[in-house]
Amino acid sequence: MKSNETSRRAGLSFARLAAATALAIGVAGSFSAASAAESGKSNEQLREMLPANVRDAGTMKVAISLAYPPMEYSDAGSTDLKGADIDLAKEVANRLGLKIDFQNVDFSQLITSVTTGRSDMIWTAFSDLTKRQGQLDFIDYFKTGNRIFAPVAYQDSIKSVQDLCGKTVSVATGTSWVGFMEELSKQTCDASKQMNLLQIGTLGEQLMQLKQDRAQAVMMGFEGVLDLQKQQPDKFYTFGDLYDPGNYGIGFAKESTQLREAVLATLEAMKADGAYEEILDRYGLKEAAVDSFTVNAGK
Repeated sequence: MKSNETSRRAGLSFARLAAATALAIGVAGSFSAASAAESGKSNEQLREMLPANVRDAGTMKVAISLAYPPMEYSDAGSTDLKGADIDLAKEVANRLGLKIDFQNVDFSQLITSVTTGRSDMIWTAFSDLTKRQGQLDFIDYFKTGNRIFAPVAYQDSIKSVQDLCGKTVSVATGTSWVGFMEELSKQTCDASKQMNLLQIGTLGEQLMQLKQDRAQAVMMGFEGVLDLQKQQPDKFYTFGDLYDPGNYGIGFAKESTQLREAVLATLEAMKADGAYEEILDRYGLKEAAVDSFTVNAGK
């Protein structure tokens, strides 16, 4: 069975494959040093926080793992990187006076890329987990989890998870969502009225099941649902809790404390002047903004 993190990645890939039109993303300009100064540090002060080796090299090497829209991806036939993670990292590098070098790495090799020094940090929808904190330190910057959504046609009849008892819920084949929904059904519904779980390979097929009323709801990753709602506005709604809540974290080698603190201070400046939320909002992800940035708060 795949992990929840892998499930969310699969769900987001499905969301993009199911899109009828490409997401149009504006290129926003950098925010001014004057705005950053309102948070207590100018861009120059932020740059002075950098370790000498990074400042002298003039480049911030960022490990990512493509493709995971809307977090990091490129359009078909293009090598231009897009996504919330990409734009956040670019803005941080710009404020620190650094060029940015995105290094596409297989997901399983992300930690090694940082601990061996090939990359300065991981910034790619990578969960801050306690089991990873033995090797890395994290800045938690993005809320994630799993949500249940349904077509707006069901909004009057399906208002809570209890309303799914006796109905059909679609989940991506082979993901951890299957077991999660089985357990949720047992905890929520009478034995004679359990949820019927329909395992489907792609979101496109799941949406077809909803359209044909063969399923009434779908369980998917939080940012995947937000991405779907961005692409197909006013067609779907969410209900129930944010299940398996957690944070994506920017991962640093344990010895990179100075670099971590420089990036953290830059993110705080971006939050103070609105740049952080504005970047997330480009991708329909404003609900995933954290109230404050934390270090190693993962479970």
